[in-house]
This record gives sequence, structure tokens and C-alpha cells, in this order.
Amino acid sequence: MESTSKKDFLKTFGRHLKRLRVERGLTQANLAFEAGLSESQVQRIEYGNHNFSIMTLLAMARALELSPGQLLDL
Repeated sequence: MESTSKKDFLKTFGRHLKRLRVERGLTQANLAFEAGLSESQVQRIEYGNHNFSIMTLLAMARALELSPGQLLDL
């Protein structure tokens, strides 16, 4: 995957994550707390500026009460 498409994927994922978070009435701080992350990490993910680990994906999915697959269903 070339670098531009990686950035595009991260930005698309970030927008998707934000939409799911807002639909559930959570702030970035709420999601961060529930997932055991920092608020700045959630912000960077939503802006598409952070290539996070699979464990972070799992923590966010659990906090949003979704499966990891649902979180990746862009």
C-alpha cells in the first residue's frame, strides 16, 4: 500500500470512528476513558494522524460495544 493510500485509509477510519462515537453520545474523553487510552490518542486517530495497534482497535471496539470487524466496516 503506498503512503498516500495509507494516509487516506487512516483519515477515512478516523471519520468513521468519530461518527460511531457521536452516534453513541460519547465525547473523545469518554471514549478514551472507556478504552483505556489518552484523549489525545483518540484525537490523533480521529484526525487520521496516528497509525494505532490492533490492541488499540480492540479497546475502542469494546468501548463502543462493537466487534473489531464492525469498527473496520468502513
